[in-house]
Amino acid sequence: MPARDHYHETVRRALINDGWTLTDDPFTVLLPERFLYIDLRAEKESERLAILVEIKGFEMASQVEALAAAIGKYNLYRSALEITKVTDKLYLAVPLAAFRGIISETLGQQLIKQHDVHLLIFDPNAEEIVQWIP
Repeated sequence: MPARDHYHETVRRALINDGWTLTDDPFTVLLPERFLYIDLRAEKESERLAILVEIKGFEMASQVEALAAAIGKYNLYRSALEITKVTDKLYLAVPLAAFRGIISETLGQQLIKQHDVHLLIFDPNAEEIVQWIP
C-alpha cells in the first residue's frame, strides 16, 4: 500500500462536504501483473456519478518536478484504467496554491491541455472543493 499524500484527509473531507460518498480508500486497479492504487473513489448517487481521485500536494522543492510527477502518475493511472475497462472519470486533486502557481503557468496549462487532465482544485484551509476542470 503506497504512502498517503499530506492532503489525503483534507481531500476526503472536501469531497464529503461537497456531497460525495467515499466508496474506496484507496481504489485498487487489478492489472494482470500488479496492483495499482488510486487514492480515492467517490460517488454522488443523486447525479449517478462515480469518480476516481489522485491527490498531489505539490510539496516538492521543485514545482517542475512535482508537476512532472503528477502528470506522469495521472497518465499511468489513466492507461491502467483503460486496460481494465474502468470507466470512472479520473481527477487529479491539487491544492489551490499549486493551481494558482505552476499549473496556471504556460508550461502547466500546456501539459493539462495536452494530456487532457481533469482537475479537482481544493482549498486545504477551508477543506472545500473550489473548482472542477472540466
